[in-house]
Amino acid sequence: MTQKVSWPLLNRLAFGLAVLLRWAHELAMPQLTRDMQTQTESAVNLLRGHGVSVARVNWQDLSQPIFEPLNLWPPGYAWLMAGLLQISPSVLLATQLMHWAGLLGLLLAWWYLLKPLRPSMVPWAPAAFFLFWGLSNAPFHLLFGTDLLALAPYCGGLALLLHLLTRPAAVRRQSAGYAAALAMSSLGFAACLMRFAYYPLAFFLPLALLLFGWRWRPPLRRPALAALLWLTLLVASLVLYQARVAGDAYYLTQFYTQLATEPANRATLGLYWHHLRLFDPVFYHSLFSNELDFSRLPQGQLVRMGAVWLVSGLVTVLLAVGLSREWRAARHRGRIWPTRRLLFYALALATALLSAGLLVAFSLRYPAALVGWFANAYWTYVADTRYFLPVFISISAVVLVLVLARPPRLPAPVRLLGLSVLGASLLLSLVTRDRRTIQLVFQQPNFSIDKVPGQPADVRRLDSLLRTAGAGQPVLFGRNYYNKRVEIAARLAGHLILDADSLFAHQPLRTSRPVLMLFDLNPNAPASPAVVEFLRQHRAQPQLGLPTLGAQILRLEIRPKSP
Repeated sequence: MTQKVSWPLLNRLAFGLAVLLRWAHELAMPQLTRDMQTQTESAVNLLRGHGVSVARVNWQDLSQPIFEPLNLWPPGYAWLMAGLLQISPSVLLATQLMHWAGLLGLLLAWWYLLKPLRPSMVPWAPAAFFLFWGLSNAPFHLLFGTDLLALAPYCGGLALLLHLLTRPAAVRRQSAGYAAALAMSSLGFAACLMRFAYYPLAFFLPLALLLFGWRWRPPLRRPALAALLWLTLLVASLVLYQARVAGDAYYLTQFYTQLATEPANRATLGLYWHHLRLFDPVFYHSLFSNELDFSRLPQGQLVRMGAVWLVSGLVTVLLAVGLSREWRAARHRGRIWPTRRLLFYALALATALLSAGLLVAFSLRYPAALVGWFANAYWTYVADTRYFLPVFISISAVVLVLVLARPPRLPAPVRLLGLSVLGASLLLSLVTRDRRTIQLVFQQPNFSIDKVPGQPADVRRLDSLLRTAGAGQPVLFGRNYYNKRVEIAARLAGHLILDADSLFAHQPLRTSRPVLMLFDLNPNAPASPAVVEFLRQHRAQPQLGLPTLGAQILRLEIRPKSP
């Protein structure tokens, strides 16, 4: 009796600890990426009545900025952020809350996703499963706002799908499952609101339900058809929004490129088979973070290549042996309906194949982009690690379930290999990134370099100025140097960043009515004669000194030129 009571309690405590560990990791090392900044800008403009858009400078009339609809992402993140900004005193706090909510939703989804499998795993399996995810860098490395917030509802939909397929007979007689099927499609659509890449995954949910209902359980056919119709209506409304409001769905209707000689709408279509040579090592990255630094080792690149091939081979053996044994065990019992574990493996691996297949299709179809921020400056979809997040989650989960299965489905030597790979993954996480998390979690959160003593006060003063400047309208924010923290604050307030070179290149400045400009002047270096003359001409006045940020904000007004 003691064992029956203690293991469920232990598993719940371990789940709570895993959530806290992931939250602590996000608090210590928050990600405020360019993608999230841009979507937050569009949320600010939404609150100002300009829709989900990004403001651009109108050089023909500075007083009438151009609001371009945001087409790089669906509007879901901007809608959520706009709601949070109405109650949150800080953009950065709202961003952190979004991350925490996404992590909690993702882990809760997997708690319920694994629930039908618990009788076929060791009693302490949930504790081991979630503590591994709570401590390990992989498969959670490179989590960003929309990646996390899309994966969480999709996994929730996957949990409902597995629930519908594994319901006991008594429950099936009481309910046809319409509510769960419609909720499943709604969660799939929520993922589509965050990322375009979840369109095929969202439709996989009702189509898989329909397939299993048609083949094995006829009572599931009608709920599956209702769920498919509901999702089709929801996605059609989103497609209509993208076409009529945003103009297009960038990553689906155009190719991402930064080639100066090749506009995105003129990318040459073809079959670029050589791009597959850049395929991310997904089996390796499902268990080992891509942040491991091999460069400090002698022949570090060769060591990394050896580790990738070794881990990938071991994971392939684990999957091949474990899944073949699961299949033979189900056939040996003469089951026509798949076992619960086989259903789980099928759903997880189908998710991985669909995600990878979409990236392969895009990579084969479009030329590579030459971008400075990517390794070797040669980018294509299958080369970008973070795009494989659903694949990493699926493979990691399948490996954990195989290792924790009861009775064991892996031969003892293979199971030992699996435990060794998981142990090595966890050990490397503990001595690298998790060690830094422990060092930082009890300090002030590192929100965009706000850790220098006295700096938070300056950041608050800067944010207060930017929130109130211009009575809620976009303000021109000029600068004669690059200050990352000031730029982040200005962009998150929805203002328009202008470099001094751009200002001087468009002289004389045109405006139909007076325009407010805040100018960030570098106090640590003398201004050029052109900047001095510009500030004198427009009678710039000191507005705010920020010594810890190394910035001096001036206020000036650009007036219409007399005819």
